[in-house]
Amino acid sequence: MARPPDGTRKLVGGYGSVGVLLLAGWAALSPQPMAWVYIGVLMAFELWLARRIKEAGRCAPASNEAPYHFSGEEAAFIGRYRFYFTYPSIAHHSASVLAAIGLSTLLLAPWLTYKHVFLPAAIIGMNLFAVARFTKILSPLLTLRIAASRGDREALRMLEIHEPLWAKIRAANVEESS
Repeated sequence: MARPPDGTRKLVGGYGSVGVLLLAGWAALSPQPMAWVYIGVLMAFELWLARRIKEAGRCAPASNEAPYHFSGEEAAFIGRYRFYFTYPSIAHHSASVLAAIGLSTLLLAPWLTYKHVFLPAAIIGMNLFAVARFTKILSPLLTLRIAASRGDREALRMLEIHEPLWAKIRAANVEESS
């Protein structure tokens, strides 16, 4: 599986969530200009993330081929969550930024409505739909656990094969790098 560039990990990882929360606070303090800046930053991040997800693709890897030797079920699972398995650190850090976006949206949209800044409030509120979609892609364990708790057998099976699949990927990567 591919390794992300180091600059991307640092940008998204440590500072992304804090930056979003600080920008949301600033937008709450001076809504008129900063709400639009907040929206611009969110859109830039989400467009960047959508492009990265599209580049990773959605096709399943070949089954029973070196170095991983995935079964058909494992290959289908990886194809469904390709970005998560291809770039796990970017997925993890981007999910953290998305959590900050979701939290700030839940607080900022009603606040901006109270301040009579309706259009930015509506745009920021509608952004929750994008956050939900990206969270499903970047954090499959969360959505699979919810589906499994509701009795979805396919989700339960995916949860069962998740850890052995990562063990297989790690072992093949160690073997390949030596």
